[in-house]
Amino acid sequence: MKRTFRLATLVLIGVLAVTGISEAAVKKVKHAMTVNMDDAGGFAAATMKENIKKYSNGAMELQVFPGSQLGGMREHYEACQSGAIETIYVAASAASKFVPEVGVLDLPFLFPTDYDKAWKVIDGDLTKVLAEKLAKQNFVLLGIAPYGYKSLHTGSKQVKSLKDISGMKIRIMPSKTLELTYKAWNANPTPVEFGELYVALQQRVVDGGENGLSVIKAQKFNEVQPYLTVSKHGLFMGLMVANKKWFDKLSDSERAVILKAAKENIAQQRKYVAEEDEKIIKYLGENGMTVYRLNSKETAEFEKASQPVYKAFSDISAENKRTLETVLKTKKNLGY
Repeated sequence: MKRTFRLATLVLIGVLAVTGISEAAVKKVKHAMTVNMDDAGGFAAATMKENIKKYSNGAMELQVFPGSQLGGMREHYEACQSGAIETIYVAASAASKFVPEVGVLDLPFLFPTDYDKAWKVIDGDLTKVLAEKLAKQNFVLLGIAPYGYKSLHTGSKQVKSLKDISGMKIRIMPSKTLELTYKAWNANPTPVEFGELYVALQQRVVDGGENGLSVIKAQKFNEVQPYLTVSKHGLFMGLMVANKKWFDKLSDSERAVILKAAKENIAQQRKYVAEEDEKIIKYLGENGMTVYRLNSKETAEFEKASQPVYKAFSDISAENKRTLETVLKTKKNLGY
């Protein structure tokens, strides 16, 4: 009896030891986001987690940290750059601190207001240029995904014209391009960290902000902002990047797993916003927000006021100018 018990114990210890070794051998990959799991980025991250496990046959695991659990946008980029976090998906605007040329993504009315056309512009030479710039700062660009076309959400009044937005405190992300844009519109651009934005809107620290529709819904901004202006004045984009030193040390097969899963993540997000935008507008209109869509004349007014921003962006550096010229050349070649 004692011998049987000892044998069973030894077998159990052996099983636990094997399990422990197996778990320890799994390569953990931290993935940080500021958005929640019920956002376009969150849905895609959940799928990416499953795919990395599947494509690696369980040898790799994506550990997703949504909702700013590991810090704000700037902290995410800094942690990824240093190697404290392996991969992140964060608003492109915040990356302009590290790579100023990324600010081109924030230029108002630069990209077509049709998703398929916009992706053709973004996936051309622009992605190559930004990937090279990011690599010099120890980042690997895994893809550019959207939070969707930008809309304005406000608390005190509906924005239909430049006159309406004049003097309003509009929350922006840390981006020189966004600062230049709202100053050109005679508004008061005010940086607020994403994790603090709901309370800032609720307490009227700022009058409003710009966001993708999926973000507005997921963050429940409709609870504290009664007005939505569908302006499509830009694409709210996120960058998925990895720490370059970490990425370069992966085996060929491991890199292939990350690249394949990331590519599918980007595709899923793009599909989601294209399919959900109109549904979200309807939802927000039924849940506390008065929805207004800028007409062509009103859009033209904002677009005209935005033109000086292009020159100001280009004047910052020769590299900024070349990056913008890359986008304009691609648009011309595509006939947009």
